[in-house]
Amino acid sequence: MTDNTLGHVGEGLAARFDATPADVAALYDDWATGRYDADLATWGYSAPGRAADMVLKLLSTSTSDGPVLDAGCGSGLVGVQLQQRDVEQVIGGDFSPASVETARSRGVYRDVVELDLNDPLEFADGTFRAITSIGVFSYLADSEATIRELLRIVQVGGPVVFTQRTDLWNDRHFDQLLSDLVSEGICDVTVSPPEPYLPLHPEFGTVIEIRYATLIRR
Repeated sequence: MTDNTLGHVGEGLAARFDATPADVAALYDDWATGRYDADLATWGYSAPGRAADMVLKLLSTSTSDGPVLDAGCGSGLVGVQLQQRDVEQVIGGDFSPASVETARSRGVYRDVVELDLNDPLEFADGTFRAITSIGVFSYLADSEATIRELLRIVQVGGPVVFTQRTDLWNDRHFDQLLSDLVSEGICDVTVSPPEPYLPLHPEFGTVIEIRYATLIRR
């Protein structure tokens, strides 16, 4: 991808939240075949392991069967962490073809499919026993629609775990969005305090952090 606001892929990320879906896919197609994993490691990215720990704890009290969906799996970092914790039957999905191929090549997923979280999802109600969506919501055009779709396809009692940047959490009114879902009786919600996102990144540092949201479908 050529973008005069980026310099090289990875720069200018704090301002990429308003990019079009096509631009985001192009960015990640380029990045996934280059330095994606190395860049995130350099910037101190720990969200995949943190999310996998959360899912493992939630599943330890569950007796349900079914696959786990890693929605917006990118290159497969969450899938690697889930496999290391013996969470099995994980399906990855992403709308960047290069990311799909990279995630598939890791051998940690039962399957990896092309998946656009901006659109209705072609899964039946209650397909998954748990869903993760880590580092994805910055780029979604309609967060509410996506969250409702994820809650539709997770089993009753199953968790949807996602992250959102602290600046966008406020700008996009996530507190109100999640409060409305609770009021409608769709899910129960737990939200973490701000936690590190990319603490060694020159733009993010400690200025932009993330929250982890856990939604349990009723």
